[in-house]
Amino acid sequence: MTARRIDLVSLLGHSPVPYDEALALQEAAAARVKDGGRESLFLLEHRDVITIGRNAGRGDLLATDELLARYGIDLRTTDRGGKLTFHGPGQLVAYPILNLAPGATDVRRYIRDLEEVLIRTAADFGVAAGRSAVPERWSSVWLGNDKLAAIGVHISKWVTTHGVALNVSTDLSRFALIVPCGISDGGVTSLSQLVGPARTPSVAEVAVSFTRHFGDLFERAVLPPEDP
Repeated sequence: MTARRIDLVSLLGHSPVPYDEALALQEAAAARVKDGGRESLFLLEHRDVITIGRNAGRGDLLATDELLARYGIDLRTTDRGGKLTFHGPGQLVAYPILNLAPGATDVRRYIRDLEEVLIRTAADFGVAAGRSAVPERWSSVWLGNDKLAAIGVHISKWVTTHGVALNVSTDLSRFALIVPCGISDGGVTSLSQLVGPARTPSVAEVAVSFTRHFGDLFERAVLPPEDP
């Protein structure tokens, strides 16, 4: 069976992308998929932003609006699942815009496949990450008691938006401004913290690994965009 083609849209190597700009790109791509167009995989780093998922309010936000403004951190409410998380430079963010119909209309399977892509990606850099056995910590990737990657998705008519964020060399101090994903008894880590500065890969290197595993797990041919 021939793998379905998906357009790889990498914004890495550019300035960190404001959240609103990335959201507009996702929404336009999702509309194309719903109209029968090709799927897309966006890879990028965000400008500093805290996002609030649809399962949360501002109760897990530990900073005032004034403090966020002082730090230059945006705050956005989103329609993805999950609670609060932070995005910023040094973090690989992947937004797959997929049509799960007709053969993969299983939300839990989709989440588990995203987790597996992240687990395999971390393994490429010597990090044995995995899923947590704690029920409240599902839909993310952990190393011990520390979260390495977060997942939050939205699905409309079986077309996906939002996605995953893998901490590569992220400023982890930013997570102290929130209760990450509503989990108060767990920490946050990064590839840099786990392997040390000398062995830390670039976000672009991690993106190459992620893209390969994504294509394998989702049976997609991940290629640069071309004219329709």
